[in-house]
Amino acid sequence: MWCVCVCVMTVCRRCDGSGVEGRAGENVTLTCKYDTKNGRLSACWNRGDVPYSGCNNQIISTDGQTVTRVSSRYQLLGRLDEGDVSMTILNLTETDAGRYGCRVEIPGWFNDEKHHFDLTVDSGETLFKDTESVQENKGLNQRVSVSL
Repeated sequence: MWCVCVCVMTVCRRCDGSGVEGRAGENVTLTCKYDTKNGRLSACWNRGDVPYSGCNNQIISTDGQTVTRVSSRYQLLGRLDEGDVSMTILNLTETDAGRYGCRVEIPGWFNDEKHHFDLTVDSGETLFKDTESVQENKGLNQRVSVSL
């Protein structure tokens, strides 16, 4: 029984869940870094939760040198040789909102580092509406800004 508990508790190292906000049309970076004491490591990013092994719905990955991606909107712009596998999403859209996961494959059993991010995307639209109201025979112009 003790062995089972220890194994289950060590499956997910650093399973943090961070909220990240971005704005449509801009870029956002989701940070994922690892210690390079084991050299360059493989890492992958996916939409949704990171599974127990590998990456489902993988959008970008690296073996520590070469980067493979499903779209040029996903970039690893950090120093791979320094363990920076942070993912930048270019030109955000509202459909980019949701959960993302980064897995760094650490040698050995149950050593992988997993990071989760919940991305929200503001539409970036601002509506301007001019309204006029009359108060005691004086005209009052108001400009109202509403963010959606």
